[in-house]
Amino acid sequence: MIAIYENLKKGIVGRELEMASIIVAMEAGKHILLEGPPGTSKSTLLRKIARESNILFFNIEGNIDLTPAKLVGYFNPSKVMADSYQPEYFEKGPLTRAMEGGGILYIEEFNRMPADVSNVLISPMEEGEMTIPRYGTVKAMRPFTVIAAQNPYDDVGTVRISRAFMDRICLIKMDYQSEEEERKIVRMQTGSKDPEAIPLAVEMVRATREHEDIKLGASIRAAIDMVDLFTGMQKLADHPRKNILIAARMALSNKIWLNEMTRKTADNIIEEIWSSLRDRYKTFAGNGISTRGVLAPNPNGDIPLGREQAVKKKINAP
Repeated sequence: MIAIYENLKKGIVGRELEMASIIVAMEAGKHILLEGPPGTSKSTLLRKIARESNILFFNIEGNIDLTPAKLVGYFNPSKVMADSYQPEYFEKGPLTRAMEGGGILYIEEFNRMPADVSNVLISPMEEGEMTIPRYGTVKAMRPFTVIAAQNPYDDVGTVRISRAFMDRICLIKMDYQSEEEERKIVRMQTGSKDPEAIPLAVEMVRATREHEDIKLGASIRAAIDMVDLFTGMQKLADHPRKNILIAARMALSNKIWLNEMTRKTADNIIEEIWSSLRDRYKTFAGNGISTRGVLAPNPNGDIPLGREQAVKKKINAP
């Protein structure tokens, strides 16, 4: 276990506490619920643990269409009709395969799947076995582990997790990483050596997580996208101030969740964050641009006049 932990640290930025917690829980035969916003490296961490430990890894996404049969498995209808129920005609689902192979069953968006599907997991987690009609009893081989994941900020299309399930898991909370760790991740993922694009992208993304008009900010994926897009734009035309804002809009607009009461658009907020940060960076300092001319409402709820409109109003004033 110690050797695995040391190897994991070489390929993952930070997350030492979370890695240790997952490994210890698996070693003790516990099942796990990972709770954290998107982009906090939950699946990346688990895939790395499975690879380093040489453990089978089965990944499924929780949604309203997931059924017990898709999770457990089912008998092939055509073969059953031709030759009755035979064990070899059973098409094993990810839960059955994970139990028989002693693997990890990772369920993303766990709180989006129906309650009858999550209830199927109770017996395998508690008793280490599951009885399938006409197939037999499936016994879990160690280190079979159910690892569920959910976003605590999601409240659309989610279901309440039963106390029976919560009573059988250990909770590990995963938040965003430090600013320095996020810079390192972006550098590794993009291969960029730009001394200012990476810190600016990370700072803008982190600012979305604290903005009063944003319910859920962007993950590190947005910073990676922003740097990649900026690098590509620079190859076409060397206009850093213009290109970084275009890249920011492309990378962030669809990754932030606005508060229902705000009158601002995603682009309003992105340009607002950009304006508050750009002068810290020599490459991007200056007046910047506004490619859409969309201005945020002032505290009175009025849309402020742009420079050209203000001049016209002054000229036409009586």
